[in-house]
Amino acid sequence: MRFYKVLILIIIVLIMIKHIVLAKVSGPCSNCHTMHYSQSGAIKPSWGKEGPYQNLLINDCVGCHSAGDSSTWKNSIGAPIVYNPGEPSYGGLAGGNFYYVTQNDTYGHNVVAIPGVDQDEYITKTPGHVDGKTCSGCHGSGNMVLTKCVFCHNPKHHGDENGPVVGDDEEVKYRFLSLDYFHPHTFQEGAYNFYGVAGIEDDDWERTVSSTDHNEYCGAASSGDYEGKSHSINRYCAACHWGFYGNNTEHWVRHPSDYALPDSGEYANYTTYNPLVPIARPENILTSMTNSSSSVTPGVDQVSCLSCHRPHASPYPSILRWDYNACLNGQANSCGCFVCHTEKD
Repeated sequence: MRFYKVLILIIIVLIMIKHIVLAKVSGPCSNCHTMHYSQSGAIKPSWGKEGPYQNLLINDCVGCHSAGDSSTWKNSIGAPIVYNPGEPSYGGLAGGNFYYVTQNDTYGHNVVAIPGVDQDEYITKTPGHVDGKTCSGCHGSGNMVLTKCVFCHNPKHHGDENGPVVGDDEEVKYRFLSLDYFHPHTFQEGAYNFYGVAGIEDDDWERTVSSTDHNEYCGAASSGDYEGKSHSINRYCAACHWGFYGNNTEHWVRHPSDYALPDSGEYANYTTYNPLVPIARPENILTSMTNSSSSVTPGVDQVSCLSCHRPHASPYPSILRWDYNACLNGQANSCGCFVCHTEKD
């Protein structure tokens, strides 16, 4: 009888350890929270740029995900850095680095609280907006070109993963990409057929990256399925940029996303995953995967918004992953267009 009690205790401990390992945030609560916001005897009774912040946090999103130098890519509590005060010497993480938007508005999303970033100088509405379909349609001209982190990320950082794929209909989403936190009324049933994003998270946010070491992104349930429910990263982008999404197959007036890479012609040559031009996996395939794959299957794997763009900011206009102006036919260069369009170089 004693043996079984010990066995049950061991199983309980192992379950608890698994829970701790999978926790998104670990370490002392004081890394992120304060009870009275009175550290060092200084009590701050009012809201302001220096806190206190909601949920008893000791810092805001930018404060936790910024560094004071150009080489730090994660901070002392393990949070990824998305803003350095100078060009990141490590090249930046998967989403890019907001440093670049401080240099040029066209290089990224204008996000509140990034030092030196103001409302966009060049645009007055969200690119690809469709009135009644995006935030711009409801909030008016110009308001949405200066955004907040919570417009894209759910700040609930205590959820656990259920295996490597994150993005079910519960609280936890891939990279906390869930729009239902800030404006839940915008995403009611039938408005966008939108779920939180699914994906496989690279353990160092692509600080190191290769054909076998990278994020995995979710595409549509099937090629061209832009109407059905979806955990797609592309559907997620389309919530604000709907005009760049949807049914455009008749004349290809917009570059496709959530469509399968053709399995014939020049496209059939893209068979080894290139992290410069990531593809998305159909949802049923992604949810059966346990880690990143070096294989690309034309006719199955899909073109993604992230095949061309980084979501935060990049060194290039339009948040592109490469310099589009340097895409010169017939010359050896690092233009990402030629990864899919293999016969155009």
